[in-house]
Amino acid sequence: MRERRRSHRIFLQGQVHLTLGGKNFEFPLADVSVTGVGIMLDVAVLGARPSGEVGVCRIESPELASPVEAFVSVMRIRRVGHQHLVGLRFESISDEQLAVLQAHASA
Repeated sequence: MRERRRSHRIFLQGQVHLTLGGKNFEFPLADVSVTGVGIMLDVAVLGARPSGEVGVCRIESPELASPVEAFVSVMRIRRVGHQHLVGLRFESISDEQLAVLQAHASA
């Protein structure tokens, strides 16, 4: 199966803080691009499949000039072994926050 991507992804070390469905979560960062972020999590963490649900995420990584915060929606959930790779699409991100990601991508 070939993966379709709208933009190049960047693997970063760091954390994603996610507020979704009135709950707060913290996950290790899997990857990020200018269109969204990927997180790895255990199967039961988010409960029922929250596809399309909108929340707020903050990406923190020592590799970025500053934390990045954006409104996201759950775009895709794919099983990888005993975990899920969850794709969060940026629904609303400021130009300044996007510039932080673009600067890292071009470095």
